[in-house]
Amino acid sequence: MLTTTLYYKDSMLTPADYSNLYDDNWLNDRCIDFYLEHLESNLPIKEGSVIKPYLLRASMSFLVTNIEDTTYLSKALPNHIFSSDIIFIPVNNKQNLESFVGGSHWSLLVYVKANNKFLYYDSADNYNIRFAYKYSDKISKVLGIEGNVEIMGTPQQINGSDCGVYLLSIIGQLYQRIIESSSYSNQVAFEEILKVDTQHVLPPSEMRQKIRELVKQLKNSK
Repeated sequence: MLTTTLYYKDSMLTPADYSNLYDDNWLNDRCIDFYLEHLESNLPIKEGSVIKPYLLRASMSFLVTNIEDTTYLSKALPNHIFSSDIIFIPVNNKQNLESFVGGSHWSLLVYVKANNKFLYYDSADNYNIRFAYKYSDKISKVLGIEGNVEIMGTPQQINGSDCGVYLLSIIGQLYQRIIESSSYSNQVAFEEILKVDTQHVLPPSEMRQKIRELVKQLKNSK
């Protein structure tokens, strides 16, 4: 159990956030961002890589649909999105900017520059598809592109609380593939690499335990 706040890179986890990592709890922005920080730190882009992926943080992604002025949005979003070849975008149906909590479902949108496409992954039968189109439309305006959305096969959750866990499992699998493939070729078959291998997606309980163990290791190392 986490008894004090953990600060890791640009993320933080409070004891209350940590409790969300147990079964039947919904992962909040801090849980999502903590794991994304870990992925980016432990799977760095290799020197000389021709493909540059970027993990947009959950705490920033909801601004995409809630800031109408694209000029202001362009300034608010990290500069990395303008130089990246692949952008992983957590999608949430939260609409209230004034509330820290909110939303009921996480899904994933991945922009692939080479194909000018947004690939969409949703563990609840495309429950968030309306928001995915909003995100893709706004990102398209910010980047000055016209990208289409393609729905990808995704493992399906059996409850209302594991969407964030599937989000992290899928991002982890796809991000690792991109990092590994980007070291040897710029002729990457993106749509093949970005297909989810359902056989290697950890069951939600195991993924939750994996993240809890990671938190413990980091806490003990301080």
